[in-house]
Amino acid sequence: MLRVQVPGTSANIGPGFDAFGLALNIYNTFSFEEKSDGKLTIRGVEHKYQSETNLVYRSMQMVFKAIHYHPKGLYIHSAVNIPISRGLGSSATCIVGGLVGANALSGYQLTTEALFDMAVIMEGHPDNVAPALFGGLVVSMKDHDKNIYIKNPVHPCYEFYALVPDFNLSTADARQVLPKKVSFSDAVHNLPRATMTYLALTNGSEEVLKASMRDRLHQPYRKKLIAHYDSITRKARDLGCLNTCISGAGPTILAINSVNNPEFKHEMAHYLTQKMPGWQLLTLTPDNKGVQILGG
Repeated sequence: MLRVQVPGTSANIGPGFDAFGLALNIYNTFSFEEKSDGKLTIRGVEHKYQSETNLVYRSMQMVFKAIHYHPKGLYIHSAVNIPISRGLGSSATCIVGGLVGANALSGYQLTTEALFDMAVIMEGHPDNVAPALFGGLVVSMKDHDKNIYIKNPVHPCYEFYALVPDFNLSTADARQVLPKKVSFSDAVHNLPRATMTYLALTNGSEEVLKASMRDRLHQPYRKKLIAHYDSITRKARDLGCLNTCISGAGPTILAINSVNNPEFKHEMAHYLTQKMPGWQLLTLTPDNKGVQILGG
C-alpha cells in the first residue's frame, strides 16, 4: 500500500496575497493501491465524496491521462486531520496527494515541476499547492506558462498558532467579497509590506514583522465574514503575539508569536475557552519537507 503524507498550509500571510504560502506540521495522509477488480473504491471520507468526483481521484486522473496509464482499479483512503474549508489548505493536500500518488503508482514518470504545474491548474493558483509540494515558506508566481517559486525555511525565533473556528468558509465565498479593482495606493501599500514580511519571517526580524503584515488587498473585505475577528486578533496582540492574519481564505486566524513569549499559548487558549466557545487553538510549526511518500 502506497502512503502519501501532505502538509497543511497557510496562504497569503497578510500582504502576500495569492503569492505566499507556508507549510505546517498538520497532515492529511492518503493511501493508494492499484487493484485488478476494475473498481474505484474510496474510503475515509463521507459517502458523497466516494465517487469519480472525488478531488484526490480527479487529480490522479490528470497524471494518468498525461502519461497514458490505465489502472484497472483503484483503492483510495484518506486520513483527514486538517479541518476542511478553514483556510488550512485541505483541498491542496487532496490535489498534491492525488498527483504524487498517481505518479508513484505509475513509475515516477513525471518530474516534481510537472506535478507542480498540474497542481496549479487544478487549484487555480499556486499559493497553497507550492508549500504542500515543497515545504517551507514559499513565494510563487506564474510567468506566461511557467510556474516559478522560491522556498526558504522560517527563522526558528517564531512559533505559529492556528485559531480555528467551528464554522467553515468556502474559498469561492471569500473571493466573492473581494473588489474587482484596487487603488494604486493600496497596491503600493502592500508591495513593500509583502517583501518585508517574507524577509522578516526568514531572517528573524521580529520588530519588522510587527509592522509589515498590514494588508489592504483582501483582509479588510474577508474579515467581515469571520465572526469575532477584530476581538480575537486584538486579544492576540494584547497577549504579546507579533502579528496575526487570516489563514488563506479563512476563517482560521494565524497568530505568529515569538518563542520568547511562552505565556501566549496558555493565555490565548484560556481566552478562547472562556469567551469564544467553539474556537480551538492548534500549535503548529513549519514543515520544511513538503509532501512525503511514506511507503509502498
